[in-house]
Amino acid sequence: MIVSNPSVLIPSAPTIDVSEARWACEEVAALIDRLGPDSPAAMVLRNARRELASLAQSGTATVVGPFRAAA
Repeated sequence: MIVSNPSVLIPSAPTIDVSEARWACEEVAALIDRLGPDSPAAMVLRNARRELASLAQSGTATVVGPFRAAA
């Protein structure tokens, strides 16, 4: 089968709005509290929480795949 329009093979990029980032940040913080401050998993989750918090603070930024772009 020959594809005449190769752009149909590219999946649409996911986006995250500010309210989703805030919610996820709160959920990750709750997981960190449950695990304890010295847990190796909590150390990984703290990095994720920092990234989510930065997304929530920059309300004009849009998440496109693994990248954040300020519009």
